[in-house]
Amino acid sequence: MKKILTILTILFTWTQVSNAQQDTHYTGYMFNNLVINPAYAGSRGHLSALAYYRHQWANIPTAPRDISISVHSPFRKKVGLGIYIENDRIGVHNRLSAFASYSYRFDFLNGELSAGLQGGILNYTSNLNDVENLPDIGDAVFANRQNRLLPNFGFGLLYFTQKSYIGFSVPHLLNNNSEFVETEEFQRRHYFLGAGTVLPLNTTDFKLRPTILIKSIPAEAPISIDLSLSFIFKNTFLAGLAHRFGDSFSIFTEFYFNEKLRAGYAYDFPLKKVATAVGSHEFFIGYDFIPQDDEKIISPRFF
Repeated sequence: MKKILTILTILFTWTQVSNAQQDTHYTGYMFNNLVINPAYAGSRGHLSALAYYRHQWANIPTAPRDISISVHSPFRKKVGLGIYIENDRIGVHNRLSAFASYSYRFDFLNGELSAGLQGGILNYTSNLNDVENLPDIGDAVFANRQNRLLPNFGFGLLYFTQKSYIGFSVPHLLNNNSEFVETEEFQRRHYFLGAGTVLPLNTTDFKLRPTILIKSIPAEAPISIDLSLSFIFKNTFLAGLAHRFGDSFSIFTEFYFNEKLRAGYAYDFPLKKVATAVGSHEFFIGYDFIPQDDEKIISPRFF
């Protein structure tokens, strides 16, 4: 088992440090949009908070574990403000991000067009001297504790109505270099294009919600495509299936306890075998601070 953990640690190190630091890709991206797109800030129409946890490859101690907390709200009439904090731990590596978002909304067609900016920092730490049973591979990157503080900023666009959305974003514009490996880029630019809608069925109890998310990291990784399809029952319970092409199949669910409180769960079935790894778990809980006299809330927002 120690040999497996050592091999995985080396693999994660070269993947995350030598090649590029990848942004966390959540199966429940449609529940956690502020992490992907700063234009989402304020789009729910009231103060909204969400906590999200992802445990990848649940039976491997050194596998990725991610937690994010996001809060956003409209400010005045057309402005949205938001903040998210995300911690990503992979074995002896830890990445802590903190970003603030600003959005401005315009009336457009039958909905609103939001343009967003974000800025913040990423702190990356590797406690490589904590790795046990590491073979002597003669590379200084495995020698000791290393730390790197990286500023970054991004932008996004989001068109949305009460029932649909389409968005494009580049959360981190800078291709930051790491002092760990001088000749390699450490943090690559990610491009996201996503859309979703809620469709009524021939019944008052059920709705259908398809979504898509396309992610591109030019010259670094193949284009990633996520498709999901879920059923909504009485605006209270949601259950669906998702597929990340070439990577995983997923099931997910969301439950609205009331118009303010919601929680959900997702599970990934990986298509690629990594050592003894099994699936990945995601949990989230969200709360919308809706005033009692807010007449704009007709039904829950499912994105």
